[in-house]
Amino acid sequence: MYNKNAFFLLILVVLGCQSSNQDLDLNSLSVDLTQEKTEVNFSQLVKTDVDIIPLDNYDESETPIFFRDIHKFRYYKNEFYILDFIYGRRVFVFDKNGKFQRFIGHNSEGPGGFKQAMDFDIVNGQVKVLDYGRFLNFEPNGDYLSMDKIDDFVGEKFIKYNEGYAFIGAGRDADNLVLSTNEFQKENSFFPYHTRALNVSLINPMYYSPEGEAIYRRQLNDTLFKITDFQRPVPYLYIDFQQKKSNINELLNSPDPEQAIANARSQYCNIFDFHETKDYKYLAFFVEGEAWVYIYSNKSNKSVIYKRSNLIDEITFDPRAVPVGVIGDKFVFRANPQNVLAGIESYQSTTPHFEKLKDLSDNLDQEGNPVLFLVEFDF
Repeated sequence: MYNKNAFFLLILVVLGCQSSNQDLDLNSLSVDLTQEKTEVNFSQLVKTDVDIIPLDNYDESETPIFFRDIHKFRYYKNEFYILDFIYGRRVFVFDKNGKFQRFIGHNSEGPGGFKQAMDFDIVNGQVKVLDYGRFLNFEPNGDYLSMDKIDDFVGEKFIKYNEGYAFIGAGRDADNLVLSTNEFQKENSFFPYHTRALNVSLINPMYYSPEGEAIYRRQLNDTLFKITDFQRPVPYLYIDFQQKKSNINELLNSPDPEQAIANARSQYCNIFDFHETKDYKYLAFFVEGEAWVYIYSNKSNKSVIYKRSNLIDEITFDPRAVPVGVIGDKFVFRANPQNVLAGIESYQSTTPHFEKLKDLSDNLDQEGNPVLFLVEFDF
């Protein structure tokens, strides 16, 4: 298996690190840092009809239901399913207006209790929560159904595809991508561990394309892959960072790959997050300690690239707002209410969107749950 993995890794690395994409039958994005815009107004990139959804801080009995971040987001039958696996440690469900509905699972002993809820998804009408070494299965209404043990491997994140499941492997001896049957028997694995610096957890390492395909990406690899069967991942999208692209093969063959890769994560473009709709691609990455954003329009073939510190955000009013998912044509941005309130207070102009947000601000708790902004790009 190791030789097979090494062979496929070599092929995939070559694809991910080529200097030219012209000979590949592969979609690509060309990210040229020299085209940076030094001042970008977020309001000029999006449509004006932005949905603003503050998430409840209390349940019906006025019990606090605070969490801090959104590590996984799903929209299902007019409800938001949210996991903060560090602080919330279970799945929160809100209606489309942000009103809290229920929890999925709990943090105590007994049926439906989690050791560590690491990931979740909604598969065939069931909420499947990946716990340590097992799945807990629930009805969307929160009723506990069953448990599935995973004996062959330990996974940190997962995604469903047509033939089975794909997992991000956990542990020093685990390949990064593990493919299993629907019964969670390991069938194949790819991308050997190599170094701790290379195997760090990513935000959104697997997601569904607009066509519903399972997509995988890995640290410092500029090619995203589509998972279709047990044989091997298929290149899906190549991101050419031009002046600042890394060469993962050179890094792995250096005398000290651990240190080389750790250095490369700051010296070269390193994808932090990626989301897409059928019309737009949103790429967040770091280079030389700076956070950058690149947005590409499939409709107009136009793009915009900027350092996040140069964004004038009159939409969320939070300079640290980031997308956590997509719903149809809209990107779902998560904003910190404290930053939103500070931005509203310092804003010197007015727009219909600002007035709507200002009306909602009286009910925002600066220490409360995030505010969701559903925005559709338009350029």
